Amino acid sequence: MLRLYQEITLLALRDDKGTVSIEFLAQVLAGALAAELALKNRIALSTDKKKWVELLDARSTGDPLLDECIAKLANAKRRARLQTWVQRFASIKKIHHKAAQSLCDRGILRKEEGRFLLVFNRTTYPELNGEPERQIIARLEKAIFAPSKDLDSRDALLVSFAHAGQLLVPLFGRKRLKLQRDRIKQIAEGEALGRATREVIEAIQVALITITVLVTAAVTS
Repeated sequence: MLRLYQEITLLALRDDKGTVSIEFLAQVLAGALAAELALKNRIALSTDKKKWVELLDARSTGDPLLDECIAKLANAKRRARLQTWVQRFASIKKIHHKAAQSLCDRGILRKEEGRFLLVFNRTTYPELNGEPERQIIARLEKAIFAPSKDLDSRDALLVSFAHAGQLLVPLFGRKRLKLQRDRIKQIAEGEALGRATREVIEAIQVALITITVLVTAAVTS
């Protein structure tokens, strides 16, 4: 089974070119990493009003990127809220390259070094095995268009992060998704999620909104 961040990476990369198809991928990946840690009971939220992130288990997961997040949590001098940790995870150097490399290691992507505009070095990750992504899209389609009350929490998170990263429209079309707007909102608001994972979704949405405002301000200034 792929990690949530790996599934998002597959959806966010163009299959043929291996380039990123969306903005703010780092923030979406950071949210998926935090959600994965919550699902694995590695982190939890404090029960007081502050809702600090608490590290429950600092042992290695065997996944380099998840372990890097755990190390950041373990070495933190002060406690922080989930939104702050999503921002910190998003600042991991070359986060999307590390996520893509984990898929190369599994034979799903291949790594290619090349040039962009004949000047800049560029690393891309074309798809080598399309079956995992097809399975991911099938899960998304079932969750959105064949709704069930027994929606798995991992599938609910997948829908939520794909929606937050604006990955659903290229897959299913705006017109078709419009008919399922209430269903997607229901999932994103955490109907099938626990408290900690609902907070992850809220944190990534706030982070995406904040970055969008900053980028828009920079362009128009």
